[in-house]
Amino acid sequence: MMRDVRTLAITLALAALVVVLAAAGAAAADPSSSPQAQPAAQPAAAATATPALTLTASPAIVTAGDRASLVVHLGIPGATVRLTRQRAGDSAPVSLATLVTGSGGTAGYGVRPPVTTTYRVEYQGDGQEWLPATAEVVVSVRPRVTLTADARVYRGDRTRLTVSVRPAHPGGAVTLQLRQAGAWADWRTVRLDADARGHSTWLTDAVATYPFRAVTAADAEHLEGTSLAHRVAVIKPNAYHVPIDAKAMIVVDISQYRMHFFSRGVEVRSFSCVTGRPSLPTPIGHFKIYARGMYPGGPYGARIMSYHPPCAIHGTNEPWLLKKFPRNFSHGCTRLYNSDAIWLYDRAPLGTPVWNVR
Repeated sequence: MMRDVRTLAITLALAALVVVLAAAGAAAADPSSSPQAQPAAQPAAAATATPALTLTASPAIVTAGDRASLVVHLGIPGATVRLTRQRAGDSAPVSLATLVTGSGGTAGYGVRPPVTTTYRVEYQGDGQEWLPATAEVVVSVRPRVTLTADARVYRGDRTRLTVSVRPAHPGGAVTLQLRQAGAWADWRTVRLDADARGHSTWLTDAVATYPFRAVTAADAEHLEGTSLAHRVAVIKPNAYHVPIDAKAMIVVDISQYRMHFFSRGVEVRSFSCVTGRPSLPTPIGHFKIYARGMYPGGPYGARIMSYHPPCAIHGTNEPWLLKKFPRNFSHGCTRLYNSDAIWLYDRAPLGTPVWNVR
């Protein structure tokens, strides 16, 4: 009996040992069942998409000193981009700004390039979805060319045409062109001085209107530059050599008993007038109107313009005297028909020159 019990106990112990060994073998064969087993790490996905980065300029051609607007379009809100510029002769790009795109994925920047410039924008990517990207735009620049000259000049007089260029081009050449038969033709070449200014003197020879302009050739830094057209009117000189730049001038020709009103060298109107009697002559010389007045009548007529005490230009209450010849009846003043005095008064302010000649 005891032997049977002992045998049964040994058999049960052996069976238990077999179960434990089987479980251990199964654990060794399946690492996932071990508490120390970890899943293998998966590599991060690499960025594969290139953003549609663009850089535009408006306008793409400017005159030196004018503004152009650069617009970066990336399509990624909150992205950081770097803006650089490079001009002709630069060995490397120059950093301008770091920009951050707005909610629409765009950013803007204003520039005033003095010379033709290439602008470049760079995006470094985000390391997850977007790859790096770059874009460029060129803003071409024209120099600012200015041409000045007299607007009016008498035939036979000399006049001067002056040209300036900015940015400065000391020693550069500028071509003056004259428009003839509907086309621009080269007329003269001037050389710029140290201040980038040039001059040409012209002896006028025919009555006409002459359109001029100044042109600079293109170079590595600039496009061709062209000034605005400037018109020079050459007019017939008058007998009194009235300054051509005078907006208003009165000339009294005592020998002819005529008054002439000039503007910019052109006679606008001429009047019959009465001048001083031999014992009280109208003074000869150059004067200016220093006082003016309006009268309803009397010996001064409708208007009076004083220029040399006690002499003045005024209307009259004796209009019949203006029909005589010679007409030297006044006390030194110059008398006009009242209607002519009113016309002149409206066009001859204080300071208007008065030339009395014989």
